[in-house]
Amino acid sequence: MESIKAIIRQKPRIFIHITLVYLLSVGIVKWFTQPSVEAIWFFLGGAIGLFFLDAAEVFFALQPSPFRSVVFGALFAIVAFFVVTSSTGTIGSGLVLSIFLQMLLWQVGEWRMKGNTDSWYRMVAGVVPVATQRSIIIISAVLFFVETFIFIR
Repeated sequence: MESIKAIIRQKPRIFIHITLVYLLSVGIVKWFTQPSVEAIWFFLGGAIGLFFLDAAEVFFALQPSPFRSVVFGALFAIVAFFVVTSSTGTIGSGLVLSIFLQMLLWQVGEWRMKGNTDSWYRMVAGVVPVATQRSIIIISAVLFFVETFIFIR
């Protein structure tokens, strides 16, 4: 129980606020005219996704985290696209969209602090130019917004 409390306390408040605003915005746009029980499942999935990767990092205790890598990010983007486009349950969509948002926030946070995301490329041979890193963050953000749009429609 203490590790769960620690995970919740360690999460940057800005991540929590951004994710909650995102979930509420998507929920309002999707279900504004016809509120549904599905909205509750979406919010529940999003709340789980908010802390899912943090809990997995603590549970598996792997250093460095395999979840903070460009390889995992690319594979996850594919899985998230599959879930959003083919799943009828909104809990899964909320979960993957929230996790995707957390990964984007991690990357942007590292970019703002260090001016690069070098740690995300440990699994890739060679040095990845900063311009390429920036392009990958932008592409990831575009994919995230496309998946959000697909979910909303």
